[in-house]
Amino acid sequence: MIHFNTAGSGLMSAETLKLMQRYLQDEFESGAYETELNYSAVLDVEVYENIARLLGTDARNVALFDGATKAWVTALEALDWSEGARVLVTPYEYAGNLIALATLQRLYGVVVEVMPLLAEGNLDLPWLARHMSAEVKLVSIVHVPSCCGIVNDIEAVGHILRDYPAWYFVDACQSAGMLALDVRAAGCDVLTAAGRKFLCGPRGTGFAYLSDRFLATAQPRFTDLGRATVDASGVVTRGMGDARCFEYAERNNAAVVGLNQAIKERLSSAYGTESELYRALFRRLADTPGVNLIAPGTEHQGIIAFTHERCSATEVVSYLRARGINAWPGYAAHTPYFMLQHGHQRFVRVSINARNSAQEVDEFIALLSEL
Repeated sequence: MIHFNTAGSGLMSAETLKLMQRYLQDEFESGAYETELNYSAVLDVEVYENIARLLGTDARNVALFDGATKAWVTALEALDWSEGARVLVTPYEYAGNLIALATLQRLYGVVVEVMPLLAEGNLDLPWLARHMSAEVKLVSIVHVPSCCGIVNDIEAVGHILRDYPAWYFVDACQSAGMLALDVRAAGCDVLTAAGRKFLCGPRGTGFAYLSDRFLATAQPRFTDLGRATVDASGVVTRGMGDARCFEYAERNNAAVVGLNQAIKERLSSAYGTESELYRALFRRLADTPGVNLIAPGTEHQGIIAFTHERCSATEVVSYLRARGINAWPGYAAHTPYFMLQHGHQRFVRVSINARNSAQEVDEFIALLSEL
């Protein structure tokens, strides 16, 4: 099977799988609590340190979640919202984030504004600079959207926002593992990511970077017994003042062990090794009869989206899967502001990483040309 669906879920390494299986076997033989104690060095220290290295921050600023959306929504709900607060998003915003913002619109009258794009599809940064003000509560940028491979300039956005009090969220669900990340250079307050995509970790894992400024101001909507205590009079005392106060105590520790291994593997290899292969695939798809690329912007990586003139997205993906190639029939509803505006209800999404090869690209293009 040729896997061209890393943007959905990357393939775990054999070592990641082995470590997760070993953890589950230890739980089976020794008990869950006892196994958790035996793995405390990994679960309580190492995984946080490795995520911190991945993001260019400190371990105290890292929190674990069971997915990127849970991380993003948890951070959003921890802020103090007031009537009429402005939120700026881009047309590439993920639908899960928009659903959470819609709740704030209903509860607090939050005003969500969509940042325009330049003609080629890049963010209109001059517009952002002109429209920033003290009334803007949050600016949310998706680094690489799930609908296409555009790489949005999160550092340029951070440079504009540094003179304003607005919170800056970066959704790195697709870029974590694909691109080198440096939260200090980006200047963001919150960065969220999933473990299962370009990091090639297990499903059901995610994490967040929470800045010191965010930690000093934001309050978790709920803190469970793992991060707080209650005395006889019912007074709640929160524990650690680091990012872990936003976590829940219950989690899949076997998955956390797998996430840690996947991140270690990512840290041990250079970024960009697949860039030449990606560019070759991009060019060859653009030259394939019947294929129309969806490729806004000037910088792309990892993900390519397209429609086919004669076949629906589901037909193309079914045809490929039957012949041993994984792809994904994308939904416009996942990135509604951009895709629905451009009339792409469904599309084919292919996504690669460093484990893919030129031979796999040849096979893919050959099959697509025969369609």
